Amino acid sequence: MATLEPADGAGRRPRPGVAQQRQDILHTAVRLFAGNGTAAVSVSAICKAAAVSRDTFYRCFDNKDDLVDQLYRQSVSANMLAVTASQDADFSDPQWLHRTIDDTVDAILAQHEIARFLFLESADPGSRAHAVIAAAFDSAARSMQRWCRRRYGQAPSRACFAGLLSAAQWLVHDAINQGMRPRQVRASKRAIEELFLATFRGLRPDSL
Repeated sequence: MATLEPADGAGRRPRPGVAQQRQDILHTAVRLFAGNGTAAVSVSAICKAAAVSRDTFYRCFDNKDDLVDQLYRQSVSANMLAVTASQDADFSDPQWLHRTIDDTVDAILAQHEIARFLFLESADPGSRAHAVIAAAFDSAARSMQRWCRRRYGQAPSRACFAGLLSAAQWLVHDAINQGMRPRQVRASKRAIEELFLATFRGLRPDSL
């Protein structure tokens, strides 16, 4: 980012750009949400903790719901949808599945604070996190259905795939709660892999 030189030549820090301000607000919001929940944290409280004005907040986000949406997209759904909508996806290939689950879980764990609070918030059917996660699961389930129909001419219901994704989310959350110890992370990845393999194995022609 270019440094702006003040007219009088005095050294001053350049004002952060919108992208940097957005990230600063997101990080602050995660810390506040993790301790208090999203409903109890106001936009004013986020602005005060992040040392930004309300004008700056609304330049970065439409509202608090938009902030939560972006947190989920950044930490979970972008990784999940990159897998389910991938052009080279092959859920029937154990090697592809192993590599993909390994990379996806690692990407989510890298932002475990966001993933943890979103999982907890999503337990409330009236929360924004619940709505965002439900929409992401539905989109991913539709992608997997399309893949199945192209490959096998049939597909399980969206509810089946949403349940599969929900189970995978729980396993990731469990690894986080266990301190993300290597052994627990490996166990969670293995369990997710087994669930996916069992689901798609049942669709192969030789199993019908």
